[in-house]
Amino acid sequence: MKSRFFAIAVACGLFLGSSTGTVFAEAEALEPSQLRQELMQNPGPVVEFLEKHLGTLQEKIKTAGESGKIKGPEDMKALLADNVKGIFAAAPEFRSSLKEPEHRLKLDAEMIQVGAAAGLIDEIVTLLNNWKAGEIKESLVVTAAQLLEQNKTTFTPAFDLLLKEVEQSKDPKIAQFAGRMLNEFFRNPVGKDFPAFPAGKKTTDGKDLSMERFKNKVLLVDFWATWCPPCRAEVPELVKVYKAYKDKGFEIVGISFDQDKNAFESYVKENDMPWPQYFDGKGWENEVGPTYGIQSIPAMYLVDGSGKIISTDLRNGKLEEELKKIIK
Repeated sequence: MKSRFFAIAVACGLFLGSSTGTVFAEAEALEPSQLRQELMQNPGPVVEFLEKHLGTLQEKIKTAGESGKIKGPEDMKALLADNVKGIFAAAPEFRSSLKEPEHRLKLDAEMIQVGAAAGLIDEIVTLLNNWKAGEIKESLVVTAAQLLEQNKTTFTPAFDLLLKEVEQSKDPKIAQFAGRMLNEFFRNPVGKDFPAFPAGKKTTDGKDLSMERFKNKVLLVDFWATWCPPCRAEVPELVKVYKAYKDKGFEIVGISFDQDKNAFESYVKENDMPWPQYFDGKGWENEVGPTYGIQSIPAMYLVDGSGKIISTDLRNGKLEEELKKIIK
């Protein structure tokens, strides 16, 4: 989503990755044009507060991982939730001591990331309501929604109210994003019909990109790119599974977010990926991705022969586990 959001997000440091938050006396109003970059880039007291309260968390995560206590995302979320409660408890008083609005914004932005990683959506709602409606709040809400979605946290009615507010944004792309986040399909597509591919698109073999083409087959729709390390990590598994199930009614179609055609074609050939691919060379402006609200890759949809989505949790060997259940 390229829009004013990105400029604001960068200015706020929304993609740094540690955080803190809280409640101020009343919601604040701040415009992007008012931000003093020197204060955003050097939020001294905020950094000290974070380091003090989060300093030992990384070591705890490492120890838990080595001891086998973290077996999946939910274990990590629970560990974080238990260990960040202290910082959320201490944050309100600290926030009220900050004189500069940029420091309060930086604190909230950072805390949103910690809260999202821990699945603390109620705490995030409190942080977001520190700010009045406007570009700054829209950027914070969008970032929070993306992080919560990635961490598979269920949205609450209170968070939905914030999304509905953002849906009225003057920026059409931000409004569209909020609308997507409110759409039940994007929240939980399993069991729902896979939306038809945009009309008139073709795969690199010159054939139509259409669901009709794959009718009565179990289809994996794989949104990916050669420049994406997690996508590349899945390729050997996809090749193995494809060879094992392609003659049993299984097919894959790749939707590439690449821009370099030569690099794309070379990678597909070198890695023995014979299934159909869609490539338009537009990267994140890919003309198929918006239909499915793709915000990050890899993104995978396993679709049954009637066009209903079976699963989207298909990485790390889970694709074959699903196929074993439905293809005998």
